[in-house]
Amino acid sequence: MSKVVMSLPKGMMKNSLTGGCVALVSYVILQLLCALLIHKELLGADVLYPMVCVAAAVASFLGCVYSVLTRQEGAILTVSTVTAVFLILTLAVALLTNKSIAVENGLVGVGLSMAAGGLLAALVGANLPRKSRQAKTAQRKKATRRK
Repeated sequence: MSKVVMSLPKGMMKNSLTGGCVALVSYVILQLLCALLIHKELLGADVLYPMVCVAAAVASFLGCVYSVLTRQEGAILTVSTVTAVFLILTLAVALLTNKSIAVENGLVGVGLSMAAGGLLAALVGANLPRKSRQAKTAQRKKATRRK
């Protein structure tokens, strides 16, 4: 394992992978919805790239919110990791389905949209009320007594 993975807090890697997968699944669903709207001619093909960027931002937001809500600590680190996992998964799928990926095809805009969705999730997560250490300790002791 690399030093970066080993230095992450316990459980964060699993949480980040799950958040990245949530983002990827929601991205695919949003892309299918966009394709359906274009196929039914409700929207023109000229709005395809903005729709892809919006879908990337929304999917990144959903994956990061899932991760932030389950983690309840370190929103910026969690969001950064989830966004990186989502970007890596998206690039891996793109490389499997295409011969090459070019920046001219809009890769930068999609990546920035993913980052914007993650940043929005971090801002939302940072404003969530947090449990104090005393409340967490009391909750752990109460759970231990029940066993």
